[in-house]
Amino acid sequence: MNQPDTNKLNGARDKALLTFLYNTGARVQEAIDLDVSDLNMENPQQVVLTGKGEKQRIIPLYPETIKAIKTYLDFRKKAGFQSDTLFLNAKGERITRFGIAYLIRQYVAKAARKCPALAKKNVTPHTFRHTIALHLIQSGVDITVVKEWLGHASIKTTSLYVEINIDMKRKALEACPPPTISSQKPEKTPVWHTAPVLAFLQQLSRKAALC
Repeated sequence: MNQPDTNKLNGARDKALLTFLYNTGARVQEAIDLDVSDLNMENPQQVVLTGKGEKQRIIPLYPETIKAIKTYLDFRKKAGFQSDTLFLNAKGERITRFGIAYLIRQYVAKAARKCPALAKKNVTPHTFRHTIALHLIQSGVDITVVKEWLGHASIKTTSLYVEINIDMKRKALEACPPPTISSQKPEKTPVWHTAPVLAFLQQLSRKAALC
């Protein structure tokens, strides 16, 4: 997120785009189709996204997102670009899926110099959507609100974004009492060690990996 050079037009655009993708959890096509007129940069700061089936939803915008977008639009104005389309490519045309995927790969490769673990990760535009969904859920936001945020038709689709991260695992472990220290074997196998429960947890892990 900190890799774009915001002192240049394309860098300012990329900062605004990456910030917007994380803030809104927008599908990549929703970001491509976005027009400046879809934004309200005064209070209440928000954007109207048009998703699948032409269904619209309103998403609040962080002050950081508004700041990044305003910086980008100022650069555009100085460069003489006049278009209602929000995210433009170098030719002044609406940015494409390929263009967004390409710039994300470039910034991931650049960031990987400081964070080598990124080099092994497949970061795509959808990663931003997945990340904000997970962060909202981890922050205690009700899953039905996350459903509306992402524009899902079914709560079942939203539930696929729920992952068990290391913090959740640690809390689960802390909530589980430690085994009794004894030379005798326990009379009963702990519930969470039984085959059905272990199988269920393994299934959850496989689903999380697929997501």
